[in-house]
Amino acid sequence: MDTVTNFSGLRDVGIALLAVVVVFMIGAFSAAYFRQAPLPTDPLQQLTLIANDRIGWTAQAIIFPLAFLATAILFGVMVARMPDVAPRWLAMISALLVVAGFVFWLPISLHRLELGANAAEMLRTFNPSAPVEVGRNAWSFWPHTLSILAAIALMGAALALAGALPTLGWVVAELAVAGALLGVLVMHDWPLFMSYVIVLVMAIGLIRSG
Repeated sequence: MDTVTNFSGLRDVGIALLAVVVVFMIGAFSAAYFRQAPLPTDPLQQLTLIANDRIGWTAQAIIFPLAFLATAILFGVMVARMPDVAPRWLAMISALLVVAGFVFWLPISLHRLELGANAAEMLRTFNPSAPVEVGRNAWSFWPHTLSILAAIALMGAALALAGALPTLGWVVAELAVAGALLGVLVMHDWPLFMSYVIVLVMAIGLIRSG
């Protein structure tokens, strides 16, 4: 019997993951601030973009944590459907890492919501000698990013070992590891949407496997 047949509703999980990716991408590009390349560094310009785009700014602050939470739930569903012990443990650690990524992102989203609500007033009273810190709580960015990329890598490996994505699972894992190394060692940054591009590869593979 093909290992994939031991999974219940694997294709449905892939479709759900695809939906999460779409929602995440909407959030990633909803704010005018994050459509700038490169991102603005001048505090006055930052505040102006945020104040003039409160809907988009607020949308990304809400969508991102919801997408991480939905991903954690879907990874948890896959844990329950893993047919063997080793893949199940890898998937379980993966799901827990997504939960950690969700928790690490909360301080950033909460600050962004606060900033969006007060940006217009902060712009009105802007003092160049005491600029606003747009990137507050940035300490949690790398713990979040590495947690998510590690989770994707482990889930890819779990799906490969379980036989659901025997080749593509390893590709997903390698992409996540490469992303972590590239972000930390070369870019010194990591665009969040790139993590979900890798999740997109996983989602398409799961849909096709069903």
